[in-house]
Amino acid sequence: MKDLRVAGWLHIHPLFFLLAFSAILTGAILDFILLFTIVLIHEMGHFWTARYYNWRVEKLEIWLFGGAVVSEEHHTRPFKEQTAVVLAGPLQHVWIYLLLYGIQMWIGPHPFIATAFFYNTLLLGFNLMPVWPLDGGKLIFYLFCQTSSFQKSLKRTLFFSALVLAAAAGWLFIEQRWTLAAVLLTAFLITEHVLEWRKRAFSHMRYLLFCAYQNREGMKTEYQHVSPDMRIMDAVKHVRPNRRVKYILKQAPHFYIVDEQECLRAYFENKQPYLKFRDIRQFA
Repeated sequence: MKDLRVAGWLHIHPLFFLLAFSAILTGAILDFILLFTIVLIHEMGHFWTARYYNWRVEKLEIWLFGGAVVSEEHHTRPFKEQTAVVLAGPLQHVWIYLLLYGIQMWIGPHPFIATAFFYNTLLLGFNLMPVWPLDGGKLIFYLFCQTSSFQKSLKRTLFFSALVLAAAAGWLFIEQRWTLAAVLLTAFLITEHVLEWRKRAFSHMRYLLFCAYQNREGMKTEYQHVSPDMRIMDAVKHVRPNRRVKYILKQAPHFYIVDEQECLRAYFENKQPYLKFRDIRQFA
C-alpha cells in the first residue's frame, strides 16, 4: 500500500487515516490528535538530528501506530552520530514533560493534561524497550558494539530483542491484556526481526564497505594474532565500530602487521576474499 506524500519528506500511511476515522466515530479525536502530535514531535527529533549530520534521509514515515525516519545511512555513519540520532527522539519527551508541567502549574490540574502526561510516558517507555527496531533496541546494539564486532553485535541484539519481545508477549497473554493494538504492534515487531535477520549479511557488507574508506586513525588499536591460513573474508568479521584492528602475522623469522583497512581494500578492490594471510606479499 503506497504512502501518501504530504510534503517532500513527510509520508503518511493510508491506514493512518483509517485510524483517524475510527477515532472520529468513537469520539476519541482529541486523544488521537494528542497521540499523533507526540509521535510527530518524537520523530522530528530523529529527523532534524539526522539532517544536522547531513544524512541522506529519504522520508519521514507516519504509520498506523508510530513513525520512522527512513535512511540508508544507518550502520554506515560514525556511531556517535547514530547514537545522537537515536537519542534525539526520546529527548523530545523531556521538554514535553516540562511544557505540560508548566501548563498544569498555570491552569491547575486538568483531565486533558493528565492524559497528555500518560501518553507521553507510554510512548517514551515503549520506544525505550530493548526491542529492535525501537530506540531502546538500537541503543542495546550500540552497547554490544562497545565490546564485540559489528556482525556479532547485530546477531546478539536480534537474539536479545527476540527474547524480550517473547517475554512481553507472554506477559500480555498471562495478564489477558491482548488488544488489537498490541497484536498489530507485536506482528510488526516480529516482521522487523525477520527482515533484519534476513538482511544481516547485507547490513554487514555495507558497514565493511564504509569502514574500508573511513578515517579510523583516531580509534584505539586492538592487535590480534592471526594464522597464516586465515582468509581475508574471515578476518574482516572482526571489524569493530570503536576499535581499529591490526592483525599480527608471524612468518619466521619475521613478524608482519596488517591493518584491517588493507584487508578491506583487498576484499573490495582486489576482490580476493579467499586470499590467505600467508599469501599477502604487498603488506610485507
